[in-house]
Amino acid sequence: MFVGLAAIALAMPAMLGIAPAVPTAPTPLPVSSVALPDATAPIAADSALPRAADASGLLSVVEPLTVDELVDFVRANRELVESAVKSPPPTRQVERWWASLSPTQQARLSEGAPELVGNLEGVPYPERDVANRALLARDIASVKSGIASGMGKRAAFDASQRLVMLTRIEEALRNDLSFHRSLIGLDTTMPGRAAIAIGDLQSADYISVLVPGALLSIKAHMAEWTKVTADIYDGQTEWLRRLDRTGRVATISWIGYQTPDITNMLGTDLAEDGSVRIANLINGLDDMRNGREPYVSVFAHSYGATVTMLALQRDTMSIDALAMVGSPGGVANNVSELAVPEGHVWVGEAAWDPVVNTAFFGVDPGSPEFGANPMEVSGTTDPVTGSPLTPSVGHDWYLEPGTESLRNLSLIGIDEGRFVTDGSTSDAAKTLALLDETTDLGSG
Repeated sequence: MFVGLAAIALAMPAMLGIAPAVPTAPTPLPVSSVALPDATAPIAADSALPRAADASGLLSVVEPLTVDELVDFVRANRELVESAVKSPPPTRQVERWWASLSPTQQARLSEGAPELVGNLEGVPYPERDVANRALLARDIASVKSGIASGMGKRAAFDASQRLVMLTRIEEALRNDLSFHRSLIGLDTTMPGRAAIAIGDLQSADYISVLVPGALLSIKAHMAEWTKVTADIYDGQTEWLRRLDRTGRVATISWIGYQTPDITNMLGTDLAEDGSVRIANLINGLDDMRNGREPYVSVFAHSYGATVTMLALQRDTMSIDALAMVGSPGGVANNVSELAVPEGHVWVGEAAWDPVVNTAFFGVDPGSPEFGANPMEVSGTTDPVTGSPLTPSVGHDWYLEPGTESLRNLSLIGIDEGRFVTDGSTSDAAKTLALLDETTDLGSG
């Protein structure tokens, strides 16, 4: 399904006896700025507007400003805005600040400073969607205009690649039979970052986040990754109906960090950066619900499992369920070190996947010593529906429609781990009769 070269590259060091990479303390990556059209150039250096020294003090600086002053401030502090997105102020503080603005002020700020509004945890998701869509449309138009006006070969090539990346996000936002899609995170600089939600994050009872691994980029895979997320959304909705359960679901297609390519996938710098960014997303989901937190699960593929385990092992976020497929390992020695409830971590390993069991980035989560639940992906007959489930083979087939793997992920995301197949003889008993039995026990 996805680029198989990633599996080979991740597996080769172990095959050749190269020492595993050892994660270290987080090291901030160089901050990039978001390109703006000429009409929105930064204000003059001698402006009387205040300048914030760091992201943590951002709101104390911007709150006294008028909206027009704030728009100018954002344009003059591009790196600070990016730092605030990566290390945001407290979500509740942002919520109060945003609520203090009038609808007119909010609209003006969304239009003039979409990079901040569209990515700041605490700004309501519908408003973030509006800001990010406007930024996306603006930058697509700007890049097209620049190409049409003429430029050197190198600049033209770079612009064309950026345009492809931006249009892939645009394509991923096109709705199909699934619920409305919202662009809740966006960075339009190459290689880009984006997060697309399917469903209503403010009301969903169950939210699942799909985290990618190496070589899966915005430019090549955003639409495809979002299609997988839509499949999970549809699968979870159908399972709730089949199990006669109430509840709403939402899923997030997240390529919110720079995934490694063939030149840098053997280190953990990008995993460190990704662990910070995924934690911001998860913490924002919980904080925005003000005590009505949803059931949040993360489905991590390949290097994405390393990213997610870093955040969970350092307790910078907590989730309700974790499923990892094709994992090259992580820093935790045991599931007890992860900020996930006991019994709510699953690991799937496909036949002929050269990445699993390498433990290249630490400990193999599929080993018995790690303590995770096995999640069968080899194909079977669904014990509930009687339908055939196809196997996952190799590194890139875990997320295909109709696979046992995708079926199990859908169940994990709605807190129905009891129906997840694990390849044991007990799978035959995981029918709807199990639901009746547990209901009877609960009522007795």
